[in-house]
Amino acid sequence: MGLRRLFGRDGDGDGRGAAEIDTRITSPVCVPGQPVEAEVVVKGGARGLAIDQLDLAVVVQALHWDGSPSQESVCDLSTDNWTEHVAAGSEKRLAFRGRLPWETPVTEIDGQAVGVVVSVITKLSWDSEAPVADTDLLHVTAPPLYEAVLGAFAEEGYRVDGSQVRDSYIPDAESHSGHYQILFLTAPTRGADRFAELELVLQQNAVGAIAYVRRADRSTFEWDDKPPPRTFAAAHHEVGHVDFGPRVRDTLEKLTLLDG
Repeated sequence: MGLRRLFGRDGDGDGRGAAEIDTRITSPVCVPGQPVEAEVVVKGGARGLAIDQLDLAVVVQALHWDGSPSQESVCDLSTDNWTEHVAAGSEKRLAFRGRLPWETPVTEIDGQAVGVVVSVITKLSWDSEAPVADTDLLHVTAPPLYEAVLGAFAEEGYRVDGSQVRDSYIPDAESHSGHYQILFLTAPTRGADRFAELELVLQQNAVGAIAYVRRADRSTFEWDDKPPPRTFAAAHHEVGHVDFGPRVRDTLEKLTLLDG
């Protein structure tokens, strides 16, 4: 989100008159399962610009099984107004669009950042020169279902205290991505029968989500090596009509028995 000059285009050495690209996220709100739109502004500079290829990809920063960082693909954006040449001194605007998968990790909940980084990477190949990549942060807001489920946990004293994305699949779960998001929930005023910290995974699709709840173990990265989870289902159409509190309390009770 800021002009990136393509140095080496004009030969003056300081970038004046160089061609530029600027990627802008134009969607007012980005939510999993909903459309996302972006615009790439390409300025031809002093000499003009012949574009070989222009791609936009949504990616998320994740952790491998051993805790090392990785970059995972979320989706690609496409354009209907492709251009191959931008004349000197002119500017062209290319609109890109796509739909965020339901499993897209969220970067903020109730307006607060949770520590997950989702980005749009713009890759431009031009005039047989070295390709240029530009990265822009994408703010992904939690959908209403997340807010409703987390509200039920908040009534039990648990609130979000960070998040991580793991580069792995949930065993026996229907998934279209190779990663999942963990929300860490803490309860500073918990009762004697409650856990100090929980891990919550909301595996979301077009119908709703399966909530996986387990005692937190941040130092363990493999799903099967962590404490066993308990699950419950929540549907999108239930938001605003159903109290998820009983499901959360039942899950916490079962988790206590399971862990004991």
